[in-house]
Amino acid sequence: MSDKPDETIKRIMERLREPFSANDIEWRVQRSGLKDGKPWAMVLAYVQARAIQSRLDETCGLFGWKNVYEKGPDGGVLCGISIADGEGNWITKYDGAENTNIEAVKGGISGAFKRAGAVWGIGRYLYHLEATFATFATNGRYSAKVENKYFKWNPPTLPAWALPEDEKPVTFEELKQKIDEANAIPHLNNIRNKHRASVEKMSQQEKDDLATLVAMKTDELRGEG
Repeated sequence: MSDKPDETIKRIMERLREPFSANDIEWRVQRSGLKDGKPWAMVLAYVQARAIQSRLDETCGLFGWKNVYEKGPDGGVLCGISIADGEGNWITKYDGAENTNIEAVKGGISGAFKRAGAVWGIGRYLYHLEATFATFATNGRYSAKVENKYFKWNPPTLPAWALPEDEKPVTFEELKQKIDEANAIPHLNNIRNKHRASVEKMSQQEKDDLATLVAMKTDELRGEG
């Protein structure tokens, strides 16, 4: 009997379990409150449904996976994600979720899909994050209602082990080299976006130097240098 199906599933599982880009991660408030008049919030990370779909497409092929939904207990939703092995046999894993308060059916379907993905190992590493707190700021990315008042907040920076290799924290010198090696404007923009968290932790002088380097590199790539 061939071991090809087992080898295929092993390869698929390794790829499915890889960390996602920070841009594919969303955050929601689990608990919040006020302390000495200042807001605090403990937040949880999860993978966007579209990112899970893309990961399945890239790993299994457009025709190598499928999903099905069924009515769950107490009005919830069950989702099964099926993946084909090397011989075309379908392996299905299920999980479910309750309907949400906002867009109940859509929210339940999305939640069940994400949980079924976690059964396959997709984004499961996020469950190992320790208690994580938001950073409140007037220009924050998210908005949270804390004791009947809305506040803006930014998500925490993911640890290195929860990021793909090309998004792990970099030093000032490493980022300078990446910028210098950029071969197109989209490539340069991609470098800036992926390492924004690293830049935020640098000194103001380093930020200024990088901004100058990016401007010079942009002119060079546009043929203005």
